[in-house]
Amino acid sequence: MAGKHFDLIVIGGGPAGYVGAIRAAQLGMKVACVERSHLGGVCLNWGCIPTKALLANAELYEKAHEQSDLWGLEFDNLRVNWDKVVGRSRGVAEKLRGGIGFLFKKNKIEHLVAHAKITRGRSGGQPCAIELYDCDVKDTLTHAPASIADKPRETVTCDNILVATGSVARDLPFARFDGDKVMGAREAMNQPEMPESLIVIGAGAIGIEFAYFYSTFGCKVTVVEMLDRILPVEDHEVSDALGKLYKKHGMNIRTSTTTTNVDASGKGVKVTVAPFKDGKADETKAETLEADKVLIAIGVKGRYDGLFDDSLGLETVRDHIRTDYVPNSPDVQTLSYQTSIPGIYAVGDVIGPPWLAHVASEEAIICVERIAGHDPIPMDYSVIPGCTYCHPQVASVGFTEQALNERGLKKGEDYEIGKYPWQSHGKAIAAHQQAGFVKILRGLPRGEILGAHILGDQATELISEMTLARRLEATTEELIVTVHAHPTMHEGLHEAALASEGKLIHG
Repeated sequence: MAGKHFDLIVIGGGPAGYVGAIRAAQLGMKVACVERSHLGGVCLNWGCIPTKALLANAELYEKAHEQSDLWGLEFDNLRVNWDKVVGRSRGVAEKLRGGIGFLFKKNKIEHLVAHAKITRGRSGGQPCAIELYDCDVKDTLTHAPASIADKPRETVTCDNILVATGSVARDLPFARFDGDKVMGAREAMNQPEMPESLIVIGAGAIGIEFAYFYSTFGCKVTVVEMLDRILPVEDHEVSDALGKLYKKHGMNIRTSTTTTNVDASGKGVKVTVAPFKDGKADETKAETLEADKVLIAIGVKGRYDGLFDDSLGLETVRDHIRTDYVPNSPDVQTLSYQTSIPGIYAVGDVIGPPWLAHVASEEAIICVERIAGHDPIPMDYSVIPGCTYCHPQVASVGFTEQALNERGLKKGEDYEIGKYPWQSHGKAIAAHQQAGFVKILRGLPRGEILGAHILGDQATELISEMTLARRLEATTEELIVTVHAHPTMHEGLHEAALASEGKLIHG
């Protein structure tokens, strides 16, 4: 039986979905958001936000446990209440989730709790159609599949559909998530007890953040990365420096190493690894690592299982929905995020990299404004900040030095480097945060900022200045003549800009 009709139905309540729904409502549309689990999506409930709460706990414990004498603090018996550490993280997510519900009511957005199945795009004068099914998502802190009713409870129609269903973690063919010893990020942030030992497969942002968290609380952590360094998308100097720092603190980091098998049949896990070179594993040098648990953090894929009726012929590419967005394409002036089905759009993680919440939100706003007939300023995908919230933090925007070299640019001819270490910085010394540096890549001859890379305290906050500078096509000269408050960590960006022009003062 046909149900309500909307101008726009958004499927997914994460950073892309709820932001797109709110913007559409602001533009006068009648909007509904279908979300079968909690509002806020992976980011708010099981990713970005709760993990940052855990990492804040780890940083505080690091100061109290390892650096107490430095700070002049004395403890008779410093202990960790693991339940409260994890509980605080869940409480933060719950509070923010309630905030989204309030925003939906404020903007008159109808929240439909259901599993959606799109049965028709806009065609032949007919609107888009979506069947809504009752479902039980079970424990949303695990990768357990949803239980979906056999028959739809109702059908709703709309002029346009925005798919913002996000992504799901990838596992390995020989190591499926089991909710216990073989974990994804969801399970890793909600362990009832801290494991004594942990193997992390994958040294991207998620893997390194959890490696830092567990290692700080005393877990014996081994990181296995197939490529030649941790955080392989970052500038090589940043990756190398962070790797050395974590090794010094007792983390076992195995780069240029691939995982060939995971055996979770016993009390713990046995992970078989081998050297990885020239695209293949050297099985003759394989060895077995043992731990209580293993965390698989090798990336994500788009989540759209059961969302489209097969008759629609949805076009996909590499486990993501295909839209008119083409990565690295300069033609973004008319980008609408239209899928292969008329009236259906898709944004965020479900359409592919970069898998970042801030990108997903911006894509949703642009998409909705185009649907409404507006002409929004397109997003510049070369000016997207990337952040890793381990400690010290890592943040970057623009090109890495390797990327410039791969494009044929040469140091001294096409670009210069400005580098400033925190070890001589007043605010960093006062806060005991001397690890790391700022690195700016300055284009020649004009001085435009080609890239900026920060390893250090507050890096994920500091990168905003460099992102804005790059977005406005500012030069290092303009950064230099901008007065930075003293004493602040932001002065480090000023010093790195000076260094790129051979004018470094404090170094």
